[in-house]
Amino acid sequence: MQNDLNPHLLSASRYRLIGLAVYLAVLIMMPFFIVKNHENQALVYFSLAIWWAPLLIAVPGLFKGKTYTYGWTGFIILLPFFYAFFYIIEPEKFQWSLIITVLCVIYFFASVLYVKKNALGHGVKTNKDAKKAKGLE
Repeated sequence: MQNDLNPHLLSASRYRLIGLAVYLAVLIMMPFFIVKNHENQALVYFSLAIWWAPLLIAVPGLFKGKTYTYGWTGFIILLPFFYAFFYIIEPEKFQWSLIITVLCVIYFFASVLYVKKNALGHGVKTNKDAKKAKGLE
């Protein structure tokens, strides 16, 4: 049985699933990591609001496979990346920090590759092609 799908779209769907799984892993791990880092309950809530809540905004778009959501979440994933990277020098928090940092890097590359492969799968190779597809040219 031969697969009729575009190879770029096949690899795009692979990167999308990798990105979604990693994003959800970061989304689930961050509250535990934040609670572990602060004894003061007010600091926990404040940190959750600043470092974790913005990650929730992107979840519906990620499940729908919206390429622009995967594009701008490359910036949002920097929040847990910086938070975890800050704690990477503390020995008792090293493992959590390293895992979250690596997951953020994996998500960043998966999201960029998803957007790129999805565009190639739809015939967009250059900025000129993208403008034509949008009807701007």
